[in-house]
Amino acid sequence: MSIPLFILGSLADKENHPYSLKKILLNTIPLEKLSEGKFYYNFDSLKKKGFIEPVEIIQIENRPNKTLYRITQDGRDFLEQEIYDSFKNVSRFEDIYISIFLLKYIDSTKMAFILEDTIKQEKQRLTEYKKKKENKEILKQIQSLDDEQLKAVEFISEHAFSQIEHNIYWMEKLLTFLKSVDN
Repeated sequence: MSIPLFILGSLADKENHPYSLKKILLNTIPLEKLSEGKFYYNFDSLKKKGFIEPVEIIQIENRPNKTLYRITQDGRDFLEQEIYDSFKNVSRFEDIYISIFLLKYIDSTKMAFILEDTIKQEKQRLTEYKKKKENKEILKQIQSLDDEQLKAVEFISEHAFSQIEHNIYWMEKLLTFLKSVDN
């Protein structure tokens, strides 16, 4: 999950303040937990890099001041590139949730080409893993394991293969979605 991407994408449409963005993030993307420290650290980091900037301080009686922020042009450029990059090296589909949420900020045709390549790489990786599992030398090593270890290896392998297959399935669905979107 990329908190900086979410912050930049949220500020790409309208100015907002950090607390509001944190609430939107927690209500929009299924997250197990998000510490305030981690969120505000990422926010401050984006500000230091010049990707976001304050535009207005709102003073409300008996309340702390709220600073509204907006994305800079450098921030927009970074946002776009990071979304593309996130799809190039997908190992878990959950890692690209925020990038999927922000697809409106990129060229869907370009993204489809990137995703097609990523799917191809994942399929190759799955084929290579399956070949390794059938490799005589590896089979020899596996056969030297006791029954419990052998069952554990089979369990782990089954999970790993199913995860890769599941990721491929969802990336193919995402590719279909991307091809149906007009940017």
